[in-house]
Amino acid sequence: MPDPTFNGDIQSSTFNDYIADVAYDNFFVKTAYQQHMRAIGAVDPFTGGKLMEEPFIMGSPASGFAAPGTNFEIEHVQQLAAMAFPPRLCTSRDMFETFSLQVQNKGPNARIKLKDLYYRNAIASISTNVEVAAYHHGQAAIANQISDDGSLRINGMAEALNDGKNNSWDGNYYLNYGYQLRNGNIGPANNSIPVFFGNADGTAAAISVRQLINFLVRQRKFCEGKSPEITITTPNGWGYILSALQTQQQFTTAWDGKFKNLPTVPDTEGIAFLGTVIYDDILTPGAAWGADFDTAYITAGNNLTTTFSSSSTCTGVTSPSNMPASTTLTVGETLWALTGRAWKYRPTDDPDFLFGARENQVYNNNTNDACLINLALNVYSPSPRMSGQAFGFNG
Repeated sequence: MPDPTFNGDIQSSTFNDYIADVAYDNFFVKTAYQQHMRAIGAVDPFTGGKLMEEPFIMGSPASGFAAPGTNFEIEHVQQLAAMAFPPRLCTSRDMFETFSLQVQNKGPNARIKLKDLYYRNAIASISTNVEVAAYHHGQAAIANQISDDGSLRINGMAEALNDGKNNSWDGNYYLNYGYQLRNGNIGPANNSIPVFFGNADGTAAAISVRQLINFLVRQRKFCEGKSPEITITTPNGWGYILSALQTQQQFTTAWDGKFKNLPTVPDTEGIAFLGTVIYDDILTPGAAWGADFDTAYITAGNNLTTTFSSSSTCTGVTSPSNMPASTTLTVGETLWALTGRAWKYRPTDDPDFLFGARENQVYNNNTNDACLINLALNVYSPSPRMSGQAFGFNG
């Protein structure tokens, strides 16, 4: 085993030739998605219980015009139901060599406090994992419906923004959400229809302004006539959308050729279009996903789906989904129109599991301590129809 004090973290952080008291962070990324969801107030601490329960209105009482003196057969109609989501656990793991940290990395030559750096990186690692998982699902595998087991993950957008018929970008379709059966007693109350921007033969297609308008107009119907305030896509997808808009600048009421910063994302410019701001996010699934960030976040459970065979239940190219059934579909780039108030981040309020650290001495080692940092949470939408996903486009 190499000497941990040579050509490693200690040498890089403690010697006199380190002229800046800053460690430049190339491992983690600050994304528009995370900034917006934190700033919009989507964080709602979980105070305890076996499940996180969210009531929603699923129906209304019978009503209508009638002649005076009409006798009615009156019965109660169920109007309220509830979704439920379990808390999930994300853990960062590291081994601390305490001799280096407590004997050598101290005093005036310790330009960087390594232990502080390790803690910050552990928290950022968890944050990155949460966003990567947010584009996937948190359900067990089901034959011919869900290809992979996500039961340890948060209940992400792939399952939330689905209608139980058409495939999400990951090739799955989700009959249930929050332990509620879609299209059953609750009808379409929890449905959000995925949209395929590609061709009828399943290949990806160059995105058009018309497709983008139709996608956002559909979302406006469920958001009191307003577009979702933020739309997220891949860096490549962002460029394809910008190119499409540049050739259509006659749409001056929708696209004025200017960029915009949402107050919640002050350091990043997005494309202002039809009341939403479109941002690029390096963690968003797309054709080049994983090429520009650390491979530690690419696992069998969250790897990119590039093509899949669509379900026989897909509603076809003449429906709002534009998704052909029983066809090999190319995912291409993905697009996510998100209404912040329709999402909840539910971290626990228990400090031991809110980025709480557990340092355990290795019983047979004289300097090593195992450090684990835990975050218990789930992320879900009480109103999926207020947001939407689309995929199958390129430039």
